[in-house]
Amino acid sequence: MENEINQAAERVERMVDRFNIGAVFGEPTHEGNVTIMPVAEVNAMFGFGYGSGEGPAPAKEGEESVMATGGGGGGGGRGSAKPRGVVKITADGVSYEPIVDPLRISLAGIAMVAWAVFWITLTVRSFVKK
Repeated sequence: MENEINQAAERVERMVDRFNIGAVFGEPTHEGNVTIMPVAEVNAMFGFGYGSGEGPAPAKEGEESVMATGGGGGGGGRGSAKPRGVVKITADGVSYEPIVDPLRISLAGIAMVAWAVFWITLTVRSFVKK
């Protein structure tokens, strides 16, 4: 059991070690007097569980019951990185320019219209029934 826990802990430590400043900010690029640094959002989730126990094992007729033990464990995780924008460093100062995804904006608009149509239809139907 101790060996399995140590192996899982080592994997988690390796994953956490990868989350450093380089995981969020990319390597700066220099173009003339402008330095551009990409920025990303990094998310990670993981979990681990282990259990063990003992209890009486089923015995055949005429045999004495014996205690049996067992255990098991498992774990998992996932991570993601999404580009969020760039930091521009110039002689005039530092600015952040976010990346705008027009598809997400369009989908949000469509969802809002669908929501409004649903509630308007529901309201009209409730008045028509009365």
